[in-house]
Amino acid sequence: MAVKPSDWTVDYFLTNEAECLRILEDVVALREIPSLESAPLDYFKDGQLVRFQGMLQDMYDPEYYFKSYQVVDTATGENSSRCGMYLDGARCQPHEHVLVNSNSNETAERQTWIVISIPGLNDWAKESSSIPKDQMVTPAESNMKERSKRSLDETHDEPMDCSEPVKKKEKVVTNDCDAGPSQSQNSETPRIVSQDHILNFPIPNKNGKACIIKVYKEYPVKLNEVIDIVGFISLDPNLSEIHDSEEMANDPECQTHHPPASIVPRLHAIKILKENNPRIPEASSIFSKAASVRDDLRMVLSQLLFGDEIAADYMICHLISSVYLRKDCLSLGVYPLNITNFPKKYASFTKDLYEILKQIIAKSHLLDITLENLNDLNLVPKKDYECNRLTSGVLQLSKNTHLVLDETNLTTGEVSTFGRQNYGVITDLIQFQKLAYDFKFYTMEYETDIPVLILSEFKSFIPCPNRVVLRPDPETVNVYPQVLEAAKQFLKDETRLNDIRQYVNSLKNAKFDFAKETAKVIQDDFVRLRQADKSFSADNLHSLMVLSRLMSLSHGLNSLEPEMWKRSLEMEMERISRLPKRN
Repeated sequence: MAVKPSDWTVDYFLTNEAECLRILEDVVALREIPSLESAPLDYFKDGQLVRFQGMLQDMYDPEYYFKSYQVVDTATGENSSRCGMYLDGARCQPHEHVLVNSNSNETAERQTWIVISIPGLNDWAKESSSIPKDQMVTPAESNMKERSKRSLDETHDEPMDCSEPVKKKEKVVTNDCDAGPSQSQNSETPRIVSQDHILNFPIPNKNGKACIIKVYKEYPVKLNEVIDIVGFISLDPNLSEIHDSEEMANDPECQTHHPPASIVPRLHAIKILKENNPRIPEASSIFSKAASVRDDLRMVLSQLLFGDEIAADYMICHLISSVYLRKDCLSLGVYPLNITNFPKKYASFTKDLYEILKQIIAKSHLLDITLENLNDLNLVPKKDYECNRLTSGVLQLSKNTHLVLDETNLTTGEVSTFGRQNYGVITDLIQFQKLAYDFKFYTMEYETDIPVLILSEFKSFIPCPNRVVLRPDPETVNVYPQVLEAAKQFLKDETRLNDIRQYVNSLKNAKFDFAKETAKVIQDDFVRLRQADKSFSADNLHSLMVLSRLMSLSHGLNSLEPEMWKRSLEMEMERISRLPKRN
């Protein structure tokens, strides 16, 4: 009888690797493996096969380890070979020890990644699976086993020098480490870095996790990509003893790279997959019901936007937008939006709207643009050379994370040099969908795909090409609290809400073509618009084509027809007509 993946051990996997990897091709088998997100670390056993979906936050230097090593039996003098893959330490009995300098030892190199819980992942989009009862270890049992294992480790396990980093050609040391006084709950084990420093989340995440991933094969992944890791978890107490040793007490890099396993477990990967959320199906399955789902969503959004249906159309286009083409400096597909002119009497409007959007969008973050935040927040990741790691910034987010900027609390005052830099960061994000990470002596650009929605009373001080001036309906304004409550009740229908979620999040990746017969219509309209307004440029045309593409997709069409082009053009003319006239 085949062994279930949840019961695999390292030895079993090494003996049956080909068959195990074949089994993991089955999605059902993958889902049977416990997820680290489903319970606290206390509920997992050391050496258990687990899954973890997270964002690749940093890549450390590769490290050497003993792929195989020789062990001598001190009682008999006999040597034997052991495998060091998927483990953090050597496995030795009390009467054995490792022959570190044996010519038969084989060293190899493995990659070391830092993967964190997906920033901004909303509750509904998180996996709801739980650990099967027969695999669950209660915290009390876990603590008993840890105490037992610790006493055995003192005599039975022998630490290996298998985590020596591959030295870089040069290393620059500065005094930028953000390590602070100890924040540890255990006053008997002083540490120079806090738990927040170790976890290194871009935005606060109360129940978030971080893992050090040991990677044994080459995988084509990029920084900030969301990945699914299947691997053997290491919760070895020896790792905490190493962290607390006197040798590391004054070394911020060692403290950062070798945190206690109780805070940051190690995960020895046997399989890595690209992002896959079972709650978000393929776009093709949505097209057949897109029109009816769009009607429901449009009704909700128009009421939330004080009865403005045009604003609701623009909001839908924004919600399903993502980059589909990069060429030169252009990043076509995203549709940044600035909504203004909402009634001042409802000070909570921005927060209320965001709470509704959170129920629909898989990943999002609300950022208050205040003078203090603008001047003080670290928006982009920075290289910390003393700790030798990438210190995360607020905007280190994965693809399709919606960023909502609330400017309603922005006051006048002096913008610092750092504030002006942050202003430039947000501007570049909106305009080019790129962020320049700070490596102190140079910057490195990273491509992003972060839709930005700006909510402001007047035109945003941050340049945004698409501003929608609301035209509130007086009757809707008067009963807005009741409208908000009605929208919440409307979305409590589980089937309706699930359809809207699938609609918004799957259409981001839909394939789309521009019909040939539409090209002539677009060309003629462009000439006409240029004749009427000399300021109408190629950039305006690109923006209009993106809008018409999104309008088509929102109606369940995967190609641009002349009728939808005309409809988008009319919508854009209406938007422009609302803008204040320049003197």
